[in-house]
Amino acid sequence: MQMAARLFIPGPSDVDDTVLRELARPQLGHRTQEFRELFASLRPGLRKLFSTGNDVLISTSSGSGLWEAAIRSCVKSKVLHAVNGAFSKKWASLSKNCAKDMAALSFQDGKPVNPQAVDKALSERDYEAFCVVHNETSTGVISDLGALSQVMKKHPDVLFFVDAVSSLGGVKIEVDGLGIDICLASSQKALALPAGIALASISRRSYLKAEAVEGRGYYFDLLELKKAYDKDETPYTPSIPHLYALRKQLDRMEAEGLEFRYKRHEEMASWVRAWAKEQGFPMFSQEGCHSPTVSCISNTKGIDFAAVKKALAGRGITVDTGYRKLNEKLAAEEKPTTFRIAHMGERTPDEIRSYLAELQKQFQVKP
Repeated sequence: MQMAARLFIPGPSDVDDTVLRELARPQLGHRTQEFRELFASLRPGLRKLFSTGNDVLISTSSGSGLWEAAIRSCVKSKVLHAVNGAFSKKWASLSKNCAKDMAALSFQDGKPVNPQAVDKALSERDYEAFCVVHNETSTGVISDLGALSQVMKKHPDVLFFVDAVSSLGGVKIEVDGLGIDICLASSQKALALPAGIALASISRRSYLKAEAVEGRGYYFDLLELKKAYDKDETPYTPSIPHLYALRKQLDRMEAEGLEFRYKRHEEMASWVRAWAKEQGFPMFSQEGCHSPTVSCISNTKGIDFAAVKKALAGRGITVDTGYRKLNEKLAAEEKPTTFRIAHMGERTPDEIRSYLAELQKQFQVKP
């Protein structure tokens, strides 16, 4: 059997063998007491991970499913989206496709969401919700949730929705302290779980708003999920193996210590940034707003990343050549394209240093 490649891409992430083994547990009925006990056992770890006393709902879907849950369940009409990259743009498009009156507040690629601009936009119109991607995976930019939280306090009637898909588990997010109404994430990035489930903390006022919204659908109806959650169940058949894996990973994260986990991610990110600077590659993301989980770097030396990817694949290493649509746009503008280095999940500082050394060999750049 061919050995699996080590993934240095921004999702999916490598999964620890002890977690993978949990996926092989025998199936059980999802309406049994054994399942309810499994489901209930996840609550303490999830609440600690999100720093919340709110419910943390689980969906057998990607994080995109919970984008739809937030919009369909909690927005009657008007919603404001901050757009500063590919994934925030996709979430905004989803709102439009759900027939909502969507407004996009756009920022340049590589730049964070500007709190003052958000404040101005929220002051000019009656929005029901504001949506932001905390960590824009396509450009390696992290926005300041603390500053945005202060803006949201000035607009108490607006729900605050945060996509933490590529930050939760690698960056501390204090949901209750920040006043986030819905904070959602996927399993396959910094949480280092197999792709296939998504998580979201839900505030009480989100549920109250949902009660007044019609056409919520079924699969992603937050009230249906809540009704089942209160009985330690899901409204539909979930991916039970993922729940076993989630429980094991929460235990592993607890053993590592969340604060140590966040420090490890920042240490890996710092190594990558220092290496990029040493080799003469500027960061694509704005200074002071570099992501702790994925670095986006300008390929100012015109390195042939297709060749690098092919060469390192032979060594069991999977390389990211940059977000395709962003690179196509940059190339059309005759600007340097980008490449990304993920440092999330189960990666270690030693692995990152080793990976950077392999890249240097391919670049034929002397350290």
